[in-house]
Amino acid sequence: MYKKDKEEEPFFVHSFSEYMKDLYFLLDLASHGPTKTFCYQRLQILQAKFKLHSLLNEENELAECKRVPHRDFYNVRKVDNHVHHSACMTQKHLLRFIKSRLKHDKDKIISKNDKGENVTLQQLFFELHLTAYHLNIDTLNMHGHRDTFHRFDRFNRKYNPIGQPELRNIFF
Repeated sequence: MYKKDKEEEPFFVHSFSEYMKDLYFLLDLASHGPTKTFCYQRLQILQAKFKLHSLLNEENELAECKRVPHRDFYNVRKVDNHVHHSACMTQKHLLRFIKSRLKHDKDKIISKNDKGENVTLQQLFFELHLTAYHLNIDTLNMHGHRDTFHRFDRFNRKYNPIGQPELRNIFF
C-alpha cells in the first residue's frame, strides 16, 4: 500500500507477477487472429467514412474557418517528421513578426535590386503595393492542404508569404 497524504485515499500497487499476467493477456489478445481482422476491418470502415466526410465537407469547413475572427487554429504547432525551417512559425506568428519588422526596421537594407542598389524593407513592400495594414492571415496565403503532403515542390511554393519568394528569403 502506498499513501501520499492523510487526506487522500490510498491505492493498491499490484505485484510484478500480476502485472506480467495482465501484460501477457493483452499481448495474447493483440495477436489473436480474429481480433486483428475485426480491428483492421473496423479501421478501414472508419477511414473510408473520414475520406467521404473530407470530400463532401472540405470546402464548407474551410469557408467556415475563414469566417471566424481571431481563429485559434493557427496557434496549433505543426507536427511533421520532415521539418523545414520555413515551417517553424505559425501563420499568426509570422504575421506578427512581419508587422513588427515593418514598424521597427522598415529602413533596414534587406537586399540589392537588379541594378545593384540597396533595397529597404519599406521599398520592397511599396513595390509589392502592400502595407502592414493590408497584411492578415488570409493575404499571407500559407495554408497547408492535403496537396502539399509528400510533395516538397508544392510545399515550398505554398510557403511563400503572399506568393512572393523574396519575402520567404527575407523572413525565413
